Amino acid sequence: MQLLISNLPVSTTAEDVHRLLTEQLGAPAPLDIRLETGAGERNALACVRYPEDAPTALGKVLDEKISGLHYQGHDLDATISHNFKE
Repeated sequence: MQLLISNLPVSTTAEDVHRLLTEQLGAPAPLDIRLETGAGERNALACVRYPEDAPTALGKVLDEKISGLHYQGHDLDATISHNFKE
């Protein structure tokens, strides 16, 4: 599963995203976190990879918890980039 988190502050690091997911939201640690700078370098996008066999519920819960979350002056959005295995 891949989770995309958009509208992060440009200064966000992979460690920041890891802490957000694991410490603030109580999610399991992801396999990988990659950050990309957004248009005009005003925001960043995090591509967060979880195991392919991650349960559907994990994606749904993270999407609900992250979408609309106010984080360091930014309202975040989350999207699951492909289907989960049941």
